[in-house]
Amino acid sequence: MIFYIARQPIFDRQKKLVAYELLFRDGFANAFPNVDSNEATERLVENSEFSSGIDALTANNKAFINFTERAICSQLPQVLPKNTIVVELLETVPPTDEVYDAVVSLKEQGYTVALDDFEYDARWARFMPHIDIIKMDFRLMSVAQIKQQMKSHQGFEGQYLAEKVESYDEFNQSYELGFDYFQGYFFAKPEIIQRRSLSVSQKVYLELLEKVTAEQYNPDEIAHIVERDTGVSFKLLRFVNSAFFARRSKITSLKQAVVRLGQEEVRKFVAIIATASLGETKPNELTRLSISRARFCEQLALKDKRYGAEPGAAFLSGLLSKLDAMMDDELSKILGHIHAGPTILQALIEKRGAISFFLATAAAIERIDWQHIERAAGKLKLSSSTVIALYHEASNWAAAVNRDE
Repeated sequence: MIFYIARQPIFDRQKKLVAYELLFRDGFANAFPNVDSNEATERLVENSEFSSGIDALTANNKAFINFTERAICSQLPQVLPKNTIVVELLETVPPTDEVYDAVVSLKEQGYTVALDDFEYDARWARFMPHIDIIKMDFRLMSVAQIKQQMKSHQGFEGQYLAEKVESYDEFNQSYELGFDYFQGYFFAKPEIIQRRSLSVSQKVYLELLEKVTAEQYNPDEIAHIVERDTGVSFKLLRFVNSAFFARRSKITSLKQAVVRLGQEEVRKFVAIIATASLGETKPNELTRLSISRARFCEQLALKDKRYGAEPGAAFLSGLLSKLDAMMDDELSKILGHIHAGPTILQALIEKRGAISFFLATAAAIERIDWQHIERAAGKLKLSSSTVIALYHEASNWAAAVNRDE
């Protein structure tokens, strides 16, 4: 059940991840084929696997969850812990006396309440002191309309969240309008494409990526780069000695790491460190997204041998797929700089082959395109729930790696 849930990240004004919205309405046709949205919501929220798995889905951040009128009035949100969720009233919920009483009750019990896709009318006036967050669809209204809406929210002392923020231009616009939170994948796109010289550290990390993505991988060349740069050496040794690997004895050199972990694993984690370091000035969610894609593509390559995709190349392609957003430059230019091999170029630039298909499936899950997911699952001869489960597992793996990197 839980694997029919998708999520979208929510950031604060410092571009720090603070929550996810959990979205599952569009998946009801698969999860609950013979019930309406009210009953589906009720079954899902009451499912113990869902309530116990929220923290894993959100990496211990808050979860925004949509509720229908019936769910609100039947006190369904109270099934879930108040410190883990934001109760989001769907735009279809009317401002009735019963809904008002339910909202007041939620607030008295310590829940956070949000209004989704909100457009003000006078019937909502009495609700305003009890609402914590108002969500506004940044694409449905002009800047002038948004300003007018904000002025009309008399008695509201909460915070504003801009939805569907898909570029840095939109982030900057909504930021200037005074929004407190921003939902969407703006962070996964380049901020400004510009020509600029690389820093010394960037050159080192790009050189590392060049070596680990080479068709003829030479671990001695990696060792040479790591040993000559104390910063890289420190990061690698800190990582391989982290709780993620749960080693009893400390690893003190790259050669020892190769012996303990294996050549391919070291190659993989050196690539993670280099990529994460290139994205240090960006929201941490971008690094997690890249690692999630890497793991997801690798697992699909391992699971479906028919495509002949090499798992290592699948992992690296997923990992590098957001380098343009990390470095604010064209992906083709960055991959040219590191002399990426033909398999990676085919997947990321030419958009051809099995790995490109795996990446397109990951992107469909991220943007919650259920029809695309179902088609991809059919080609993979897997159920939609299995494909989404693989992505959630990849996200959890990425969160663990990113925490210890």
